[in-house]
Amino acid sequence: MFTSEYERARLRAWMATSALCAAVFAGAPALAQQAAAPAETHETVSEIVVTAQKRSESVQSVPISVTAMDERKLERLGIQNLTDVARATPGLAVTSAGPGQNVLIIRGVSSTAGTAGTVGYYLDDTPIAASSNASLLAQRGLLDPSVFDISRIEVLRGPQGTLYGSSSMGGTIKYVTSQPDATRFSAKASATASYTEGGGPNGSINGMVNMPIVEDKLAARISAFYRYQDGFIDRYQIDPNDILKVKPNSPVKENVNTESTGGFRAQLLIKPDDTLTITPSIFYQYTRLGAPFQFDRPPGSFDNLIQTRDVSEVSDQRSLLGNIAIHKRLPFGEIVSSTSYYSRQIKINEDSSKVLAFFFSPPQTSVYPSVMTGIYRNREFTQELRFASDFQGPFQLIAGGYFHRTFAPLESAIPVPPGYDKTFGSPFGGTVFYHGIRKATLQESAAFAEASYDLGHGLTARAGLRAFQVDQRFYQWGEGVLNGGVSQVSNSSSDNGLNPKFNLSWQIDPDHMVYATASKGYRPGGPNNPAPAAVCGAEVSKLGLSVSQLTRYQPDTLWNYEAGAKTRWLDRKLTVNGSVYYIDWSDVQQQIVLNCGFNITANFGKATSKGAELEVEYHPLPGLSLNAAAGYTDATLSNDIPGTPARKGDPLQDVPHWNLAGGVEYAKSFSNGFNGFGRLDVNYTSDALALYDRTSPFHERKGFVITNVKLGIDNGDHWQAVFFVDNLFDKIGQTGLPAAIGADLPTTRRIAVNRPRTVGVTLSYKY
Repeated sequence: MFTSEYERARLRAWMATSALCAAVFAGAPALAQQAAAPAETHETVSEIVVTAQKRSESVQSVPISVTAMDERKLERLGIQNLTDVARATPGLAVTSAGPGQNVLIIRGVSSTAGTAGTVGYYLDDTPIAASSNASLLAQRGLLDPSVFDISRIEVLRGPQGTLYGSSSMGGTIKYVTSQPDATRFSAKASATASYTEGGGPNGSINGMVNMPIVEDKLAARISAFYRYQDGFIDRYQIDPNDILKVKPNSPVKENVNTESTGGFRAQLLIKPDDTLTITPSIFYQYTRLGAPFQFDRPPGSFDNLIQTRDVSEVSDQRSLLGNIAIHKRLPFGEIVSSTSYYSRQIKINEDSSKVLAFFFSPPQTSVYPSVMTGIYRNREFTQELRFASDFQGPFQLIAGGYFHRTFAPLESAIPVPPGYDKTFGSPFGGTVFYHGIRKATLQESAAFAEASYDLGHGLTARAGLRAFQVDQRFYQWGEGVLNGGVSQVSNSSSDNGLNPKFNLSWQIDPDHMVYATASKGYRPGGPNNPAPAAVCGAEVSKLGLSVSQLTRYQPDTLWNYEAGAKTRWLDRKLTVNGSVYYIDWSDVQQQIVLNCGFNITANFGKATSKGAELEVEYHPLPGLSLNAAAGYTDATLSNDIPGTPARKGDPLQDVPHWNLAGGVEYAKSFSNGFNGFGRLDVNYTSDALALYDRTSPFHERKGFVITNVKLGIDNGDHWQAVFFVDNLFDKIGQTGLPAAIGADLPTTRRIAVNRPRTVGVTLSYKY
């Protein structure tokens, strides 16, 4: 797994450090008992308030496995995107092909098939995960919001289907924005300049202003952000006679995978009285990529990050989210209404030169430049109305209704390139290689309730239920040589059911709680995306699927059983939270990639996932803080998958067995009013299965270690300067094996990678 003695030595050092930390933490209860009195000069672990259960609670009092990172922690950890979140969160894996191109996996519940992902993904109360196009968008469908002016990020592990709906099989991730404040004016700004190894200069600028307009009644909060990152991957032309090689004397386009991301968030707080708040908001983000964050293997490698593409692969993503949130306080609780409209458009250009050469040589006698274009849209309306009680007595309730509708058209094409017919004698009579249109709708309605009852002596019982109805329709039309001529199909599906949850917690004392949960996760089925019979019929017939399986696939469900503890020791200077779980997953939706260049979704048997999560934070001395997180996941198939190389006992794709994180920070105040800090973070992600085909050179992706360092100084009130080195040892690791929008070839694939060592400085000012 590790290619040099240096890397093996670093891993041994990391494991030794982890073992030492574990020994210290294991002895903490004894130390707590021996402590005669609290040491008041020592710092305590800070409290974070979360809304994981759709009411404000301390993260230590919520009886579920949840990681919460507030604004300070996001800044200290240098969190910029979902990949960074995963490195610091046990049990979370992100398969990333670049900015805004992510697949989320929690507790090993991994699937690239279906109309929805397996993880709920929210910006405040609005779901922002791609739906209806999920199987086609794959790693291109998930927005990566800017974390500037984000109050916190919450990662809820385990099914959250009662409160969050059908896409939360493995868990839910929430970005919670900072809200307008009508009591005082505030502003902040930051600027970053950095340089990436093998690339060039990067820069970002952010600004926020919060303005009370009518004191205690009306306020506006506006933030804007822009980031430019230079590329670090070079592009060469393809050898006309061999798709696995670089064209001799090819001109080079350096650092093609640039990123430009900009946008704004505007919120208005209207507070007619102390019981009513109305908060309209709008969020817009635009990302333009000069090329994918991927190299071609072969001819590229982790030591030689190059692409061989004859056509530019510029892409852009535009996201717009409008929301109106209304909170009404009552003597016995609160009513919340959230109404949202979310629009997302993705335009992609992908070099298809190798695909045409692979499928059409002969009549092609050489590689010829060609492009596949894709335009994907999601337009989504969401309405949720809920009540959260504040009753006097042992009984509490959250109940509400939910409605979500998605319209998701897409269009993709491989036109005949100019000059192609003249060069090769018009072998296909001018017919396009491919042109396809799909129009899909998804509508989900649900009613939900979750009740708790205080049984006394610290015991609380909770039960929840969600009743839902999901209806889908789609129309698909295609033409072209790769489609086998003209094809046309329309289809629909409808699912309904119940999602229950049961939880029992025991608050032993204010600092110690244990809990147990049994919860069901659910994902709707859908109308199948049929492969054209003219080109794929013979291959599909060997899968042994029934006619009904070819036209639609069924829902998949799972049951999650877990036990956990949340504890604080040593006068709250030490926090230790942990959980263990077992997941039984039935009728797993799997995507079969066919050799004809298309794919089909079907339900194939079962899978199980079992594992554990541990999070520790410790303040042993004034100014010194230590944190560690560990996640272990063993997710495997329970049966063979017909028509694929997948066999019983194989790990689920893209699920690392281990993800480990450790950090140490020391802060000190000086007599002249200045403060300084230094921080070191080390993150390890283990090997993961990329493909079920054991004969493929792309079968497995190796684990790797990322080390980040920060040094900062501030004047205590307003300004701060932070020097940082991300990826200190310049380790390049595989973050994903992206699926092409055209066809994946068996002899060469695109490999997604992380950013090389980046050195920079951030200046910020708050008022």
